[in-house]
Amino acid sequence: MVASDAPEDVDQPPITVAEWERLNRPPRREALLRYRWRVFRFLRTSAPVSELQGQEQVFRDAVVATVAFNRPEMIEWQIHLVRRYLAEHESYIVFDNSNKGEAREAIRDLCRLQHVPYVALPMNRLVVSRSHGQALNWIVRNFLPRFGPKLFGFIDHDIFPTEPFSIRARMEGKSLYGSVRRDTPTPGGWFLWPGFCFFDGSLLRRRLDFAPSYKFHMDSGGGNWPVLYRSIDPALVRFAENKSLRFGAGHDQSEDFFMMVDGWLHVTNASNWRRQPVDRGEHIVALLRQAGGPDQPDVKFEPI
Repeated sequence: MVASDAPEDVDQPPITVAEWERLNRPPRREALLRYRWRVFRFLRTSAPVSELQGQEQVFRDAVVATVAFNRPEMIEWQIHLVRRYLAEHESYIVFDNSNKGEAREAIRDLCRLQHVPYVALPMNRLVVSRSHGQALNWIVRNFLPRFGPKLFGFIDHDIFPTEPFSIRARMEGKSLYGSVRRDTPTPGGWFLWPGFCFFDGSLLRRRLDFAPSYKFHMDSGGGNWPVLYRSIDPALVRFAENKSLRFGAGHDQSEDFFMMVDGWLHVTNASNWRRQPVDRGEHIVALLRQAGGPDQPDVKFEPI
């Protein structure tokens, strides 16, 4: 096996306000108005497809939501490993944020075949962090209030459990659990990465916001800093342990490492939001096959 565990912490170092603004320029006035209108319309549009597979009662206990984006092979592996390892696997549901029609069809067909609850989000004209953050806001505002789950949370479509895992056990005595990000120049600032974050259901009473925050210089998930994270009692928060998993010979975080988050393998950049110079498919498949067991899927990966 090429990969080996590396001990270094992968939290990104703080960046200056100037660096953050250079990488995350807020839209100009005209673009800002267009952005707000698109968000308003997206959040108030009903799901074009909702197939819950009779799991409505289960969702009153917990909801574990993944946000799919154009990669059905990722979802197929995630379904398999979630069922194999996650104690709350019956609470798993796929929300489809894909911007390609053929990908939506493939993911919906897969969920039907596997009897997995599936909800197609309205077509999302936002991009990258804004798209993902508002997809989570749609779920929080339009889906979760119907069920009032005792706990809820979000996982990325490219993160996979590789060993037995219970969200409820990790959250015992806590209101928040997840992978922390501190890559913000805001003093003392932090936010939970929206690809691995879980919440006590009582927090649905707050106006949660998973969008990026330009005011506080934070990526998607950072909108929760002023409404939740900044004021919460630290004793109610549990952070996951993030480690790098080496598969290449170099030192580039995206080309030579995957991430391990409390035993979950995170591939990173499966949506190809930035150009990936090397195809990591064979390394991903090798690691997934180690965890997949005898009934693992035979899935061909598109370049990643």
